[in-house]
Formats: sequence, structure tokens, C-alpha cells
Amino acid sequence: MKRDFHSVLDIRQIATPSFALLSYIVTDSESGECFVIDPPADIRSHVDIGELNIKAVINTHIHPDHTMGNHLFSARVPILAHTDEGGLFQRIVNSSLAAVFTACVPPKISFSITEEEGLELGSTPIGVIHTPGHSPGSICLSWPGNLITGDTVFIGGIGRTDLPGGNTEAIKKSIERILTFPGDTTVWPGHSYGGKHHAALQEISPFLKQILESI
Repeated sequence: MKRDFHSVLDIRQIATPSFALLSYIVTDSESGECFVIDPPADIRSHVDIGELNIKAVINTHIHPDHTMGNHLFSARVPILAHTDEGGLFQRIVNSSLAAVFTACVPPKISFSITEEEGLELGSTPIGVIHTPGHSPGSICLSWPGNLITGDTVFIGGIGRTDLPGGNTEAIKKSIERILTFPGDTTVWPGHSYGGKHHAALQEISPFLKQILESI
């Protein structure tokens, strides 16, 4: 677990070989309250979820690799995603795929997150940055010194835009927004493509700028 000295939040990164997925448990060190972000199907092999004081599960977007663990929490806490992930076509496609991967009916997701309202964990505000492009309602989550980027940017890559709901122009604008964060911000991506699990934004910003010029 990496201790974040910029705030009272701790971040635990969970790496799953399947899909090279990176998931997160963000915990307020004072209250013990936490968000579980993009839970993997095997999260119980990494942590005793019964001991967690979970405020909500958050999906950075609803592609099935990021929602496979949702059913493990549906009886306990709300499962949240951005309002723009709630389109009928998006829900039908992704719910169908999730059912195939998990062999169960996917639980209900509350499409209620907005950038304007943001989120809060303990006494710490968590910014919601709407970063469409990989999907219509993709989000990043930010607090001082940290940025969880889902599938918008990776360490050495960016999210695909050729899937249903993807949009190249939208992801360019989203990357431009990410590049406005301080260079020492730690980027925590949704996948470990290339083997890197996190990096300072200043390390990956030259690559991201090259991407902007090429797409």
C-alpha cells in the first residue's frame, strides 16, 4: 500500500493478471471509510472485503473488465458510474458481456456520478473529471497528488476509441485536460499494459503530447 502524504487518503492498487487490470481501494485513514474502484472478479483473493468499511463501488466506466466484481458488493453498497454511461445501448452491450464473463446477472449500477457534484471520502473531496473518448461516461478521480485514470490513459498508452461509444476527438480533449494537472501527480491507470503500474504525470506527458499530435 502506498501512503499518500498529500492527503488523508491511502490508495491500495490491486493487480489482476486477467486483462492486466488495475483496481483500487481508496481509504480515508481517519474514518476507515473506502471506495472500491473497478473491482476484479477475484478481489476476495487480494483482500477480505467483509472487513472493509465501503461507502460505494465506483466504476470508471462500465466495460465488463471493470465491472466483473460488482456482484460481490451489490447487497451491501451502491455501485456508481457516470451519468453518460447510462445510455441504453451502452448498458445492453456491457451488461450482456458482463453476464458472459461472470455467469451471473450483473447488478444494478446507479448512473449518478457527475463532474459538478464530485465525490467525498471522509472529509476529503474527490474530484470527478469527465474524460469521454474510451467510452461516453469515462471518468478520472483526483485528489491532491493522485489521479486514477481508468482507461483514458495508461503508462505508455491511451484507451481505445474503436469500441462502441468510443470517440477519438473526445479522448484528445480528455488527454488535454489530464495534461493540465501538476507534473508530480501520480497517475494510477486502469491497466498495466507495458508492465508499469503507476508513474508521475511528468514522466508520461511527453508521450501523451506525441499521441495528441498523431491522432
